[in-house]
Amino acid sequence: MNKKNPLTGPSFEPHKRPEKFVILLHGYGDNGENFIPLAQELYDLKLNANFFAPNAPSTVPQYPIGRQWFDLYPNGINFNEAGTKEKEILKQDCISSLNLLKKYIDVLCSKYLVTYKDFFILGFSQGAMMAFELGKYVNQVFAGCILLSGRILPSGSHNKKPFIKTPMMIVHGEQDTVIEPKYFDEACSILKKEGFLYESHLIKNEAHSISSKILYLVQKFIKKNI
Repeated sequence: MNKKNPLTGPSFEPHKRPEKFVILLHGYGDNGENFIPLAQELYDLKLNANFFAPNAPSTVPQYPIGRQWFDLYPNGINFNEAGTKEKEILKQDCISSLNLLKKYIDVLCSKYLVTYKDFFILGFSQGAMMAFELGKYVNQVFAGCILLSGRILPSGSHNKKPFIKTPMMIVHGEQDTVIEPKYFDEACSILKKEGFLYESHLIKNEAHSISSKILYLVQKFIKKNI
């Protein structure tokens, strides 16, 4: 595995002294530049929040402008069909990216003299997987964790406390063919079993995308937990 460089990416910073921060984690094959426009869609003066969209650390093979948080095909095998060796590769790849994400947020904490409780973590697709994994990895209370069209990766333990106190929202399109709705049901079951306080929305006639209706739900969730 190649060494990964520190994360960089675009931001939308309308406030000099923000009270909250929203970290936007893009999906597989996307990048921060393409994802940061969501910030202006979500922005509201009442939020007093700045937005950051780090680029995932690795490029997608044969698609250099696309980024990935972890390789979906370790040893050329789809991660859903991964064996022991492939699962270990995936795990280490994921941990490497999580470490970089933590450092990225720690820099912001130091710069603005804030804590993890001031951060919302929003992820789409593979970014949603990373959002939940980041909460587990840091194991602190965040302002909120928002999972859009994603899933929760299999794990033996979710290290419940104190991350379990983080407000959660999970949203999925009923017509999603990229990450099927069964993973929404699976994620809800995991959150319920682990004792998270969460809200869930399975949206009719929605595919693997972020619509204005979903953005409204996200904005409402952030306002509720600000």
